[in-house]
Amino acid sequence: MERTKTGVKGLDEILNGGIPKNSVVLVSGAAGSGKTIFGLQFLVNGAVEFGERGLFVTFEESKNDISSQAAQFGWDLEKLEKEGKLRIMTFVPSKHHLSYINSEIDSAIEEFKPQRLVYDSISTIGVYAEVIADVETLMNLGLKKEDITIHLPPETVTRRAVMDIMGKLKSSGITSLVISELPKQSSYLSRDTISEFIADGIIVLHCLEKKEKKIRAVEVLKMRRTEHLMDLVPMVMTERGIEVLVGEKVY
Repeated sequence: MERTKTGVKGLDEILNGGIPKNSVVLVSGAAGSGKTIFGLQFLVNGAVEFGERGLFVTFEESKNDISSQAAQFGWDLEKLEKEGKLRIMTFVPSKHHLSYINSEIDSAIEEFKPQRLVYDSISTIGVYAEVIADVETLMNLGLKKEDITIHLPPETVTRRAVMDIMGKLKSSGITSLVISELPKQSSYLSRDTISEFIADGIIVLHCLEKKEKKIRAVEVLKMRRTEHLMDLVPMVMTERGIEVLVGEKVY
């Protein structure tokens, strides 16, 4: 089986060699758990270590903010962009219609032909869809105005939007990470409650407490087509990015 190595120290060992190629993996975690850094590291490692083009799609931060965040770990995103190894796309959902966003991403995939993609985040699109759950949103998702006879519940529109996004990523043949906020006090792993069922894999980044001290940990809950370690494994944020401490215990 072909695999896409994350290049994150320790993680590929947990994944039995890497993520199965062409998989769509949900990366879920609370605020501050390192989700965006994880996604950037996946793309930077792909470009620098494995010669694979990466596409970063974000609705969370500006391009300058992302570049500044990456620079803390020695990652020069501007250089990688100039070399044609990385492309960053930023959108503001309140200004850009879903149909426009999807069209721009489709065009970038067709022209740039990335082997890796990070979507940051599916939660933002979900919240936006809930707010504007109206005829225009449904039309943006491909329904004709004359076919819309009822006002659908916000969660229905959200699920349709998420299914459309995840479906396109799965059919693209690109190894993709889809970032999601981990809801508090919920049994679900995404705000939309459906991403975890569609995704080929699920990686959860945790912020835990141990003796009144905050610690980080990673957990691979699901990864289709491969065996993987299912334990909660400690991870640390270093000057080089995230490292997973395989063999060490969280508690």
